[in-house]
Amino acid sequence: MTQKTFTVLGAGMMGRAVAFDLVQSRGKDCLAVIDANKAACDSLENWLGIETHNLDAKDPAIDELIRDSAAVIVALPYGFNLQFMKKAIAAGAHFCDLGGNDDIVSSQLALDSDAEKADVLCLPDCGLAPGMADVLGAHLARQFDSVGELTIRVGGLPQNPEPPLNYQLVFSVGGLINEYKEKCKVLRNGEITLVDPMEEVENLEFDGIGKLEAFTTSGGAAWLPEIFRGKINKLDYKTIRYPGHAIIFNSILKLGLADENEIAPGITPRKVLEGQIMKNLSGNDEDLVLVRVTATGIVGGNAETRNLDIIDRYDRKNKITAMMRTTAYPTSIIAQMIVDGRITERGVKTPEMCVPGDALIEEMAKREIITRSY
Repeated sequence: MTQKTFTVLGAGMMGRAVAFDLVQSRGKDCLAVIDANKAACDSLENWLGIETHNLDAKDPAIDELIRDSAAVIVALPYGFNLQFMKKAIAAGAHFCDLGGNDDIVSSQLALDSDAEKADVLCLPDCGLAPGMADVLGAHLARQFDSVGELTIRVGGLPQNPEPPLNYQLVFSVGGLINEYKEKCKVLRNGEITLVDPMEEVENLEFDGIGKLEAFTTSGGAAWLPEIFRGKINKLDYKTIRYPGHAIIFNSILKLGLADENEIAPGITPRKVLEGQIMKNLSGNDEDLVLVRVTATGIVGGNAETRNLDIIDRYDRKNKITAMMRTTAYPTSIIAQMIVDGRITERGVKTPEMCVPGDALIEEMAKREIITRSY
């Protein structure tokens, strides 16, 4: 076992894509991957020829691997993020994760002084949204002298949708339900406000994709409302779907089919719903990811509207989904930027606080994730 620049925790879809990008960028000897699933470790080792370790999350051997790393990347369910960030700080290693839970990120941000004393940077929320899309939002907003409105629209969709939901599961079913159920943090009149999910449905179009809809969902705005409170009048995040999705899924939720009260020992409507979604919407159709960030405000005394669009599609050659590419690659890029000294902050931050948007756009373009500005 040799020292590695990066230790990646998780050999699932996102961990595989992080590992792939690191190998493409720096070679197979730059990382080791840890996972409790031996089959996942073996598959990754056979695919990329990298070092893997079949270890449970509680195994003390993980501590040694972290101590020998410059940076730790966690691609596990968000319940693991805080404990591994604490281990990274104790070991003097930088840290990135895919985030996805505001309460956990708040607990991570509370360790800012600990990370600063350890001379490391810890960045939760490095995925797609929260993550890359919010970095683009902050990047766009900072181009203006003043911003009246900032909107972020993101969606992961099947390229060949099947009615009536026109959707296929591209990440955690629990995360999907949370996004659709929990209150959404926005800015209204410059103040942080909570609004209902799956409301404020709007129509939009992307070239080559056609008509779509977007509606409020939780979590995607990350910490932009806190950063721009009192500075931007209106800021919100919405999820993109094919038309008609919102009204159908909202009806499912209003029937109580995502409630968490037991209807029989160990059985809740939500567990049943999640099981049915996984059973019926976990197709393997080629996917695409859409991102649109729009800012309206004043530049040099003139009113302007500026947009950033991304349309990313399934990578057939490497069998990597668009959701994996747009979630894991930015995480890998950010971790590499920290290790290389291109991001110099220390402490616990979120990406939209300190990741340079122009550099992220440039690095994504090297991976054929193209950001169109207009």
